Amino acid sequence: MRLKVLKKHLLFCCSEHCNNQDVEEVMQEFKEQMVEQGINKTVKINKTSCLGLCGNGPFVIVYPDGIWYYNVTTDDVARIVEEHLVNGVPVEELVMLKMEA
Repeated sequence: MRLKVLKKHLLFCCSEHCNNQDVEEVMQEFKEQMVEQGINKTVKINKTSCLGLCGNGPFVIVYPDGIWYYNVTTDDVARIVEEHLVNGVPVEELVMLKMEA
């Protein structure tokens, strides 16, 4: 079953406010960087509806880590992919919220 091989799950807020903040471009850059790093089979991307934090998007939530990135730009993506998704270290200056388990 595919779910067993997933290591991370990325959620992108795609409400009308975040869509106005280049979320589609950020998602596409994540997809490209994940392929480049060879992790596209172990990280899943999904769109969500409003997360209630309008004006700070695009948001990217990394689960199961509980890390909420905000104001993510395409320039931030390579760093998030390499440092967090590949090496397991969140990019602290881009973190808005950490959800404790």
